[in-house]
Amino acid sequence: MKKIFYVYLLLFSGLFYAQNSSVNLEQTFPEKIEEYTVKNKNGQSVFKDEYKYLDSINIYGYNYSSYDNLTIRGFLIEPKEKGTYPVIIFNRGGNKELGAVTIPTLTNFLAKIAAKGFIVIGSQLRGSGRSEGKDEFGGKDIGDVMKLFEIIDHQSNADPKRIGMLGVSRGSMTNFLVLKETDRIMANATIGGIADLNQKDRPEMYELYKELIPDFEKNPKKELDKRSSLLSIPLIKNKNLKNFIIHGANDERVNVDNAFVLFNTLKSNNFSTRLLIYEDANHGINNNTNDLIGQIIRYFTVYLAKL
Repeated sequence: MKKIFYVYLLLFSGLFYAQNSSVNLEQTFPEKIEEYTVKNKNGQSVFKDEYKYLDSINIYGYNYSSYDNLTIRGFLIEPKEKGTYPVIIFNRGGNKELGAVTIPTLTNFLAKIAAKGFIVIGSQLRGSGRSEGKDEFGGKDIGDVMKLFEIIDHQSNADPKRIGMLGVSRGSMTNFLVLKETDRIMANATIGGIADLNQKDRPEMYELYKELIPDFEKNPKKELDKRSSLLSIPLIKNKNLKNFIIHGANDERVNVDNAFVLFNTLKSNNFSTRLLIYEDANHGINNNTNDLIGQIIRYFTVYLAKL
């Protein structure tokens, strides 16, 4: 079912276009998918009660050009009500197609955050979906995220001085690599983040590194160091950055020890940092989704929305 939703987003969006952007924002219509709707007494399709919040936001897909002239696919969710909103850059997990942002990710997770007064924007990254190029797992794909700042700066309803970043799994690495490149991020939140790619308890990852990371086999240490969240922390440009590290104690992919290492390294570098461990949760915090979303909303409200 998720694959069907993803194809719907990437291939069949584009019936209407927003005019307040440097890119063509192609509006998607989750209300056309039966899972989200019921018929009212007049026979009209309306959102089910649990999806009423979708009435308050617009969901878009768009194409944009990377710094090396590839076509990259992105997504954006904004409140329908006119206003100026803080922005959250969402950095996806996984690699290539695995972890690509789907319609359920947009509607069941990110849209709930946007509905509370945020613009949520992100990139599918190179080598995924309708994006050209090859995923480099922390290489040139970081430029795909950096390019989002140009789009934010041209959104008439976005406040370019109030930007946060939310990264999941691989996306937490993306967060820290971006933080070395710009001081524009005010608040950083990670979920299930990897402190260092040199994970001795996941030797299978080295086959992925060989496939995706250019020159990995020539100099593995050099390439992994380039992508290390830990080594990025002293190089973070915004010294007033706020941080929120979230992890599941039963994470089956990224050991929870990574969260403690990230937290302690941020604190030792004098960054304001909060740590939240869900004691009974896995990599996706799947059994605490509502609380997780509430925690994220409250965090970004404090550090972005109430400035």
